[in-house]
Amino acid sequence: MEINALKAGYGTAIANAEKKLAQLNPETVAARTGALWDGQDYIIPWFNELLPLSSGAVTEKILWLHYLTSEGTRPPVGVYAAYREMPGALFYEPAFNKRALNPLIKRFGGDPDSLMEAGIANGGRAADVGDVSVTLAPLPHLPVTYCIWRGDDETGHGGGILFDQTASGWLPAEDLAVLASAGVYRMMKYKKL
Repeated sequence: MEINALKAGYGTAIANAEKKLAQLNPETVAARTGALWDGQDYIIPWFNELLPLSSGAVTEKILWLHYLTSEGTRPPVGVYAAYREMPGALFYEPAFNKRALNPLIKRFGGDPDSLMEAGIANGGRAADVGDVSVTLAPLPHLPVTYCIWRGDDETGHGGGILFDQTASGWLPAEDLAVLASAGVYRMMKYKKL
């Protein structure tokens, strides 16, 4: 796909989502999603920051707009679900593995304890999956848990990325892959080799 066509696709996605958002009551959207409405713009709780919707980079802005306009109404229930369990995820699983899971394992598999350090620095908390795991909250109702299993010379390292089972009510599978990737790269940026 050419760069111009890709940019046009992003522009169309943003325009469509902005149109849908403009038709919704801002106070209702804020109450449902955990975002803030300041009378002019939505303030998005993004990991451990509060960022205006208007300030988002293209991929962030698309995620945020899809989240704000989603039909999701359930807070997390605390039941883990693998990416492949999300509706439509099998189609995007190769991209999810390439952009999120493989970089997670490559960077933190040999040093699992650094996953916890990088996760906490990004507003995360310890989780109870794998040998080392941390849950980040990229968006208020969308926790993502990053796990590393310690390996040995024969088995190597392993890892996983888990969502709350309600995640697909907030974002489609393609967006969940981007969301998971955002967390991995934030942690990698914090904990560079």
